[in-house]
Amino acid sequence: MTTRTIYFDESGFTGYNLLDPIQPIFSIASANISEDQAEEILRTSFPRYQGDEFHFTNIWRSNHRARLRVFCSQLDQVADRSFCYVTNKRFAVLAKMMDFLVEPVVSNSGYDFYDEGYCWKYTNLVYHGLTNFAPPEFLNDLLGSYQEFSLAPSAESLTALQQRLPAMAETADERVKAFISEMALGAQMFERFNDLETFRSTNSLQTSTMIAVIGHWRQNYTEDFAVVHDASSSFMRDRATWETITGPNVNPVEITGGDGNGLEWPHRVTSTESCDSRDSRAIQFCDVLVGLISKYFNPDLSQEDRKFMNDLVADGLGNITSNRNIPGTEFPVRIPPKRLNGPDAVDLMAEIMRAGPLS
Repeated sequence: MTTRTIYFDESGFTGYNLLDPIQPIFSIASANISEDQAEEILRTSFPRYQGDEFHFTNIWRSNHRARLRVFCSQLDQVADRSFCYVTNKRFAVLAKMMDFLVEPVVSNSGYDFYDEGYCWKYTNLVYHGLTNFAPPEFLNDLLGSYQEFSLAPSAESLTALQQRLPAMAETADERVKAFISEMALGAQMFERFNDLETFRSTNSLQTSTMIAVIGHWRQNYTEDFAVVHDASSSFMRDRATWETITGPNVNPVEITGGDGNGLEWPHRVTSTESCDSRDSRAIQFCDVLVGLISKYFNPDLSQEDRKFMNDLVADGLGNITSNRNIPGTEFPVRIPPKRLNGPDAVDLMAEIMRAGPLS
């Protein structure tokens, strides 16, 4: 079996703090591209660039910025060999509230919270309600209360959340009161379904995003994968989980993620290595691409920057395939979801972790 190399880079990492107002977007760009082709694209795009390494931040803040239009015009030639995953971190915190406060109660009642992308659609509905029928500070307080608990889970911080959510439900608009009440019930039952000792790691976005990205590549190629990432990035904070889930010796299974997309196992990642980005034009290509994607989805762009980004999309940035954990307008067609029939996505992923590699 041959091996295909996939290059990764990230943008917007803020550790476990998912409510950083300066960097609201976390993105990962990946590319199945040769070093020679990456070199050609970058040199053609930025012929007067003087640094030994192409950095999006340097390009954006300099007179090279206009040449991003040339870069985007070349993306059609690698559109099927580039893939990005974009996360709005505030929306991700709300999705985590669905995962850890609402889903366990719903599943315990016999419903499948993940089938047909129900989790993502329901989170869209809650987000839509909170942003249209509650003042901005209400959502801010809700997300802040949950993250305060999730960053330092303890009996004391859980009690504070258990007290805070019912109080918020009491003051909420009738059109969103039921959503907050569901979260409050989940907080009351939290220790029935979760372990406070291990809960802090749930604030990480990196590993789950990387798994989603490599899942995309598995659907498109049959070879084993070698993953190469920028050594200066914060990849592999949870290397053990990554290697267990993506390794070549996992039981074959298909799991439907919260967004409704099916992912097949094993992913057959046979190696994961870091690389000094100065030595890899392919990683530098990912650096420029992920910078552009993060800019485009930043909700706080100026009007001038938004116009420029829209021009870049028309030039070719829009050719890049991506998946997104961002607010959308697709809502559930039924509430509650379908009845649970066998293990759901969470159960199947937990089984992969428990079983470990096949001998």
